[in-house]
Amino acid sequence: MSLSRNLILVAALLPAALAAQERTTADLFTWSGRLAAGSTLGIRHYNGAIDVRESTTDRVEVRAERRNSRSGELSFQVQNDANGVTICGVFRGRNACDSGRRGGWDWDEGPPSSRLTVLLPKGVRLAANTGNGDVTVEKASNDVEIRSGNGDVRVTLTAGEVDVTTGNGELEIDGATGPVRATTGNGRVYVLTSSGPVTVRTGNGEIDVRMKTLTGSSDMQFITGNGAVTVALPSTFNGEIDASTGHGEFQSDFEIKIIGRLNPRHIRGTIGQGGRTLKMVSGNGRLELRKAN
Repeated sequence: MSLSRNLILVAALLPAALAAQERTTADLFTWSGRLAAGSTLGIRHYNGAIDVRESTTDRVEVRAERRNSRSGELSFQVQNDANGVTICGVFRGRNACDSGRRGGWDWDEGPPSSRLTVLLPKGVRLAANTGNGDVTVEKASNDVEIRSGNGDVRVTLTAGEVDVTTGNGELEIDGATGPVRATTGNGRVYVLTSSGPVTVRTGNGEIDVRMKTLTGSSDMQFITGNGAVTVALPSTFNGEIDASTGHGEFQSDFEIKIIGRLNPRHIRGTIGQGGRTLKMVSGNGRLELRKAN
């Protein structure tokens, strides 16, 4: 199968993406280029999984494999801006990066689907969005932002902030080193970070969060419609606790100075010297506040 080169980018690339190369075939799209440390690689993907790994070179590499018959009409466009590069899916002339892309789509025969594999160099931020599909990120060394309309998200061994949202699916952030925000419409959430704060919300599912240290003074929330909530904090934690459950019990390793009347299903009080607010809510499930060390 012959490869055709797209020459449009050769003269148009900004300094953030030097010596970029793009190739397309009937079944494959690849793009490679250099991004300066602190730049952002953006991905706007219609449908399909995204798999992000650490690059062993200083180049970003993106590979798309088309997954269904409708993907014959799917292509990709590379857009450059002051912050970096964004890879945009294009279907029937409509660009996934356009602000009005959500309306008027013909999905009667199903959306086009492709699987993206990304090699991300050290220091490059990631902002990835897929309409439907699992997302996996391993060893990112800067901020990570993930959006999926439907799919599980797994992020491991990252530096910087992690911000993850999926409409439906389990979330696992393991080995983060910075603040985490995780939201899912339905699914279990697990977070392990060496440095909070962390905020988690799920419509239905257990929440299990562990922080070794805390920075800043931001409030934290851990909210589920149904499921147990377990939060482990540094033993030196100071804050205001507001914990409520529709059906379940509350347990704490920390000494709490209760505020107001004692209610086993709604606890309000002060831990240590007080400070940031820690909110724990479950419509149905136990609440546990543990010491991480």
